Amino acid sequence: MTLQLNPFTLFDICCIAQGFTTAAVLFWRSDQPANRWLAWLLVGLTLQIVDYFLSLSGIYYHHQWLYFLPLFYSWSFGPLLYGYMCARAGRPATLPRWYWVPVIIQVLFYGLLMTQSLDTKTWFWKTVHKPYTRYVDYYVACAMVLYAIYQSRRFTTDRWLRRLLNGLALFYGIAAIDPLLNQLYIEPDWPKFYLTTLILPILVYGLALVSILYDRRQKLDRIPTSVVVLPAQRDRLLQAIQAQALYKDPDLTLTTLAQHLGETPNAVSRLINSGFNQSFNEFINSYRIEEVKRRMAAGDTEHLTILALALDAGFASKTTFNRVFKEQTGETPKAYVKKSQITLRDDADA
Repeated sequence: MTLQLNPFTLFDICCIAQGFTTAAVLFWRSDQPANRWLAWLLVGLTLQIVDYFLSLSGIYYHHQWLYFLPLFYSWSFGPLLYGYMCARAGRPATLPRWYWVPVIIQVLFYGLLMTQSLDTKTWFWKTVHKPYTRYVDYYVACAMVLYAIYQSRRFTTDRWLRRLLNGLALFYGIAAIDPLLNQLYIEPDWPKFYLTTLILPILVYGLALVSILYDRRQKLDRIPTSVVVLPAQRDRLLQAIQAQALYKDPDLTLTTLAQHLGETPNAVSRLINSGFNQSFNEFINSYRIEEVKRRMAAGDTEHLTILALALDAGFASKTTFNRVFKEQTGETPKAYVKKSQITLRDDADA
């Protein structure tokens, strides 16, 4: 077998290595939910680059049994992108279950095709997939990502993340017209989806680099600065959080808190960083954890589950609550209850 190596396939190899390596690093830093969302998104995008590489390098041609490898999970890109943006903004990534139904359908679709004979794959490609279903696959993926971008822009204020959304919108806007360009202007013997085949590897490579740089920037933002926090500013923030109990709102974000205080999100972020040496999420979650601990000590676990207390305190999910509780106390909620000799309601959700 002769492996066709050219600038395009070599660049694909670099992007595949970069994508999988960055995803592994993000999984390793799984203390932040945003990292896990982005890691899965990178895995899905990189698998699509693997498919491009197998095609451009001639591997598919010499090993035709590999056709329809389950490498396309493009219907997951929209949900994963939205989950990442929600996590970065400190919002609960509460995606409806039906949002994942297309993803399951796509996985089953390619998984079933992979097990078929070459004759069946050839027939399906010529009579069904090439003229019909590949366009359904393609345009549903574009629509889901563009919808996720539209939803995310409503609450994303970070300049870097908005640039990321703009870049993705540009790519998928081009992708939406790519098949039309192929049909109308590109010669029949040219590869289909030519533009996206070239641009997607660049997107994956850029997304991997941006994720690393963004994490570094976030760490730098956590370093205390010389910003002077006025007592009046601090008092107004504490009044909103403590007296008005804004932390109990599961949809509270840096933007909505800033609107409540009549400040810009950047000003509130600097106030929390400099005045309390915490990020926005850490600051809000610390009040939520204290609220849960207070109600535990008051005996509320005798008639309510721990999960019910967590939801009342503003946590959007059991997973997030358990993770934050252990980060701040060093113990799981149940271990904390047992250690404190608090009566616990016997419930599966506790």
